[in-house]
Formats: sequence, C-alpha cells, structure tokens
Amino acid sequence: MTGDADFLAIGICAAVISLTLWVTFAASRRSRSATGFFAAGRSITGWQNGFAIAGEFISAGSFLGTTGLIFYKGVDGAVILCTSVVSFLPVLFLLAEKMRNVGKFTLADVLVFRTGARRVRVVVALSTIVTGTFVLLAQLVAAGVLLESVSGIPFGLSVVVAGSLMGIYVFVGGMLATTWVQVIKSSILSILAVVVCLGILAKFGFSLPGMLGAATSNAAAGDAILSPGLIFGQTGAINLISYSLAFALGTAGMAHILIRFFTVPEAATARKSLGWTVALCSIFYLIVIVMGFGTAALLGPDGADRVGAGGNLAAPTLVTELGGGVGTIGGSIALAMVAAVAFASIVAVVAGVVISAAGTFAHDVWPTLTRTKSADANTETADAREAKVARYAAVAFSVAAIGLTMAIGDTTNITYFMGMAFMVAGSAHLPSLLLSLGWRRFNSTGAIWGISVGLTSTVVSLMFTEALWLGSGPAPLTIQLPVIITMPLGLAAAVIGSLAAERRHGRSADRDEKFAEMLVRAETGIGAELAETH
Repeated sequence: MTGDADFLAIGICAAVISLTLWVTFAASRRSRSATGFFAAGRSITGWQNGFAIAGEFISAGSFLGTTGLIFYKGVDGAVILCTSVVSFLPVLFLLAEKMRNVGKFTLADVLVFRTGARRVRVVVALSTIVTGTFVLLAQLVAAGVLLESVSGIPFGLSVVVAGSLMGIYVFVGGMLATTWVQVIKSSILSILAVVVCLGILAKFGFSLPGMLGAATSNAAAGDAILSPGLIFGQTGAINLISYSLAFALGTAGMAHILIRFFTVPEAATARKSLGWTVALCSIFYLIVIVMGFGTAALLGPDGADRVGAGGNLAAPTLVTELGGGVGTIGGSIALAMVAAVAFASIVAVVAGVVISAAGTFAHDVWPTLTRTKSADANTETADAREAKVARYAAVAFSVAAIGLTMAIGDTTNITYFMGMAFMVAGSAHLPSLLLSLGWRRFNSTGAIWGISVGLTSTVVSLMFTEALWLGSGPAPLTIQLPVIITMPLGLAAAVIGSLAAERRHGRSADRDEKFAEMLVRAETGIGAELAETH
C-alpha cells in the first residue's frame, strides 16, 4: 500500500496532531513544578483519568495489532484481547487506592516508603525503563507502518515524526498534556471504532452469524479461526495460561499505568477512574473482535497479501474496503481518518510511557547519581531540578526509541512486543509491589532480589522462545510468554531476599513502625496528603 505521498491522509493527520499540540502548549503553564509535571497537579477527575488509562490500552496494540492477530488466528487472538479487560481487576482491588495513598510520583516511591533505600530506586528505575522500551517499540513500529502505508512517507521518517512528537508532548506539557491528549484521542477513536463496527455489520444485514460465516469461508485458516488452537495448539493449555497471565496480571505492574493514580486528588477518585476505564475498554475490545473477523470476511482470499505478514495493516485495509475500496474517494477519506486518529493514539501512548521513564530517571536515578538531596525531598529547588532533568531525559528516551525501532524494522506483530512488556511488569514489579503493601517482613533486599530476578529471568527466557531464538533448530521454550515461570521466580526471590536480610541483620522496630504507618495510610487514606512531603 505504499507509494506516492497521500496529501489527504497527511493533511488529516496534521489537523489531529495540531489539536493535540495546541493542548500541549496550553498545559505547559501548569507543568513547571515537579507536581505539575509528573502528576498534573493532582487535579485530574475520575472520568478524565479513566479515559486516559483506557487510552493506554485503546491503542495501536489493540486497534492495529490485535485486529491483525484475530484476522490470522481467530479465537486465540480474541482471548488475548479479553484478558486485558480482566487485567483491571487486580489493579482495582489490590493497588489503585493504596498506590494513591502511599506514593508520590513514581513506582519506586511505593517500594521505598518503608526503607528509603536509594538502591531500590535504581533497580526499579532500570526495570521500569526496560518495560517501557518494549511498549515504545511496539507503538513506534505501528506508527511507522501506519504512516508508510497510508501516506507514502517512508517507515524511517514516519518513526522519526512519531518519536519527535512524543518528545514534544512530554518536554512541553508534562503529565497534564499527556492526560488530555489521551482523553481526546480515546474519545475520537472510540467514536470512529463504533462507526467502523456498524459499517462491517451493515455489510451482512447486521447479522453476526452471517459475518462469521463469511469469515470462515474467506480466511486462510477456514473454520479453524472460530476454534482455539491456532496460536496455542502446539503447546496446549500451558501456553494459553501463561500468555493470558502475562496480560491479565502484567497491567498491575505497568509503571506508566500505575503512576496515573498519582494524578487524582484522592484515593476514591482513583477507584472511580477504573470504572470508566473498564466500561470504555470493554466496549472497544468487543468492537475490535468484530473488526478482526470482519476483516477476514470482507477482504476475501487475498486478504493476507493486503494486511502484511505481521497483520498490522488489517484495520487500515478494512476501512479502505468499507469506504469503497482502493482508489475511491470514500476509501481514501476513510483510510485517512483512521490513520490520523490511530497515529494520534500511538503518539499519546508513547508519550505516557516516556513521561514514566523520564520521571523515573529524574526522580529516582538522577539524585542517586549526583548524590543530591533524596529524591523525595520537597524543596522548591529539588522540584525545579527534577522537572528540568525529566524534560531532557524525555528527549534522550525519544531519540533512543527511534533508533531501536529503526533497527528492528516493521515485520513483527506489535501485540507480541506488548506481551513482552506485560511479562516484565508482571514478573519484576507486581510481586514486590504486593509484598511491599501487605507483608510486614518485606524489606529493601527483598525488593532488589525480586525485581532483579524477575527482570533477568524474563529477558533470558524470552531469548529462548521462538520469537527471539537465535540458535539453530527449534527454540528450547515452546511457551511464547513464559510468565508462568518467571513470575513465581520473582516472587520467590523477593521472599527469600527479605528473610535472608532479616536473618542477617535482625528485625527492626523502626521497620515495623513504618509498616504500620504505611498500612494505615494505604487502607484508610489518613495522612495521604503527606505523600507530598514523604
């Protein structure tokens, strides 16, 4: 679908991006302090935060990648998508309110509440950056593929454009701008998805069985797309369980999701945020399932050639067909609209990841490297320094992400990259977070051991899976996302590390007092305002 520049698509993309840039510069006046830059001044309402969190999931990974995955793999792709909705339950019941009551700006704030250990901050920062890197790669690959396919702009230049925009959002507007960009794009993308869904169903007289029947007739896999096994068939239930766990539990450890609970004024609003998120994501994901099967039904036997090897062009190809086909005015307009909104969606997601990584570096790593005052000091000088460092770190992360994306190219399905990110989060972050909030004997050694083992085991195990195996012969691990192995390792390391440190140094009365303080604050909200000065 590449070729000469499509000025209609470029113009509509420019219009949508101009709107988000206007919001970004308007928000810049309220993003100068550390609280304004990292947490939007804690002024975000429940529905705004809910739409922003949903925006992290209503993204290129679901709209583009999962549509293509369902086109090729049918039911198995839909199962992966549905686990994302389930993933909000651990966040809602275990973390949302507690995170808001205990933390300040970053994931490390929660883990060091009871210890104040600088080394924990550094380890958490490293793991957060690795997780964010996987997300950035997935989204920037999608951005490059999308712009190249609909506008004729080469893949490399498309990635540069997307990477530059995400740096601008964060550098200029901070968390407030990133939040509002997410709200805007979530609203527009949801409306657009509803229109596409109605367009698909209208082709079959609004008969879902009719659409599925056409899908089985035209899909390369035939009737198999309506049965499980196309992704997980060779390795059975273990592969399915592990893959699902990566998405279902990984959300509860994703730093760029969890830091959004620091943007609301109190814990009750954090809980309400997730109600909006679940409602919006549930509707959107049902539509994506219809889009995936609808693509198979409408494109015919040559559909695989049109959507690409990774399936990332399934959604753009589908809307072109609904608009009248390639070369028609309706098809061009429909494609340009979807491309513009999807591109804005991609840039918004990567901006959220970049602000998480930049904030982690400025708030957790930079004070340790420079041996300045502790990262949670609340002086005016410390605030200004953290915000400034974060802005320049955002630029550095953007440049690095652009380079890595160009290196990996455009052939990998972006849903798998997102799975890697969720796997790191679930194995390295979630066990330590839960133990920190609920186990009296947990300490800094346990946090370091748990995060280090979770991160290391994830990276190493992924190198032995089929997607990343560089050796000869079949890959040693047939489990695609082996979180069923790595998450227990991370949990066990956190527990063993805590017990080993306690045995070596003995139990501390101060540590018990700190746990009691944290427990009261996390459960009741009493003293939560002290998160500003802790």
